[in-house]
Amino acid sequence: MLRLWGWVVLAMLAVGCATTSSAGTPDGERSYREFQLAASLRDEGQTAAAIEHLRKALELDPNNAEAHLLLGFIQMERRDYENAEQQLSTSIKLLQKQKREGSILAEARNIYGLCLIELGRYEDAIVTLRESANDELNTAPHLAWGNLALAQFHLGEYQEAVKSTMEAVRIQPRFCVGYYTMARALWHLQQLQEAERALVSALEADPSCGKSRELQGAWRLRGEVRARLGHRQDAIADLEECVELDPYSNDGRMCQTLLGESR
Repeated sequence: MLRLWGWVVLAMLAVGCATTSSAGTPDGERSYREFQLAASLRDEGQTAAAIEHLRKALELDPNNAEAHLLLGFIQMERRDYENAEQQLSTSIKLLQKQKREGSILAEARNIYGLCLIELGRYEDAIVTLRESANDELNTAPHLAWGNLALAQFHLGEYQEAVKSTMEAVRIQPRFCVGYYTMARALWHLQQLQEAERALVSALEADPSCGKSRELQGAWRLRGEVRARLGHRQDAIADLEECVELDPYSNDGRMCQTLLGESR
C-alpha cells in the first residue's frame, strides 16, 4: 500500500533542505550531517547503513525531527508499523514544538496517517490525514486526500470516500490510484456506471497507470463491473489484461477464475 501513495517529503529530506532546532550546536550539526548521509544512503538502496547513521544522528540529537521522520519511513518500508508509528509520532510532535509548520509537517502527517491505516487505526488516521489534506502548505494534498479516502473506505464510509477522492482528482487529474479508490467505493455503493467511469480514468488518466502492477486490481474490478453491466466482451478483455500483468498474484488468480466462469 505504501508504494501506491508514495511521499513527497522524502525528496526534501534527501537534499537536506530543512534544519533541526539544534543545528546551531556542535552535536546538532553533527546529527544533521549524519541524517543527510543516511538520506543519501537510503536513496542508494543501502537501508541498513542508513538506519545505522539515523540512530547515530538521534544519539547526538534526540530532537532531530527529520531523523525520526526518515527512520519511521524506512520502518514503514520494512512493514515494521509499530516502530514506525512511534518514530513518526515523535517527529510530528517535534515539528510542532519547533514550530516547523510547513510542507514537511503536512507530509509527515500524511505518512503517519498511512501508518495508522496499516495498523487498523482508521479513525485516528482520518483525523491526521484531514489535517494534512487541509494544510494550505501541503505541496501534494491529493496524496493526503487519497489516503483519507482509503481510511474512510476501510470504515465502510463509502460516500465519504467518494467525496475525498473527488477532491484528490480535482487537485491532480492524473492521480490514478485516487480514481481506483473512488471506483472501489462506488462498487460498494452499487453505482456501477459511475464505477466504470472511475476505472477508465484509473487506467487511462496517466500513460503509466494501465501497465502498473500496482493497479492490477483496477483491471479486475473493471472486468467485474462490465460483466455486471452486461458488457461481456469488454469484461473478458479487461480480465485478460489483468492476468497478463501478473498471473500469480491474488488479483491475477482471481481474474483467471473469473475468465473461466465467463467462457
